[in-house]
Amino acid sequence: MRFTTLVLGGAFALCTSMALAADDPMATTYANTVTSKNTKTGATAALLFNADGTYITRVTGQDGKPMDIPGKWATKDSGATLCLTQQAGSSPPTESCSPLSVHPIGEHWTVTNTAGDSFDVVVTAGR
Repeated sequence: MRFTTLVLGGAFALCTSMALAADDPMATTYANTVTSKNTKTGATAALLFNADGTYITRVTGQDGKPMDIPGKWATKDSGATLCLTQQAGSSPPTESCSPLSVHPIGEHWTVTNTAGDSFDVVVTAGR
C-alpha cells in the first residue's frame, strides 16, 4: 500500500505533559489526535493511540474514501524511541521508529524516521 511510508514513517515525537512523561510518554495521546504530514509528498494521516499498545491510522484511500489501518506501538530506549508496526496489508508488518519527545498540544514540529522520511507533526485535543 502507498500509505506504508506515511503510516509507518509517521512514527514521531509525540505530545505529552511533563508530569506524565516520566511514567508514560504516550499518556497524553490516548484521548487526542496525532496528525502527521509527509514533508515530501504532502500525504497526511491521523493517528489515534490507545494505552493497550494499539493504534489506528486514518487515511484517505486511493478511491477517496476514508480507511482505518490498525497497528501496534511500543517505546524503546527507556521511552526515547517510538516504534510503530502497521497490522494491515498483504506484506509482512514493518517496524518504523522515530525519536519520542515532549511537545504541548497544538505545537508543530518535524521528525525524521528510521527510513529517512520527514514529517510535520501536531497533536490536537480530542478525537
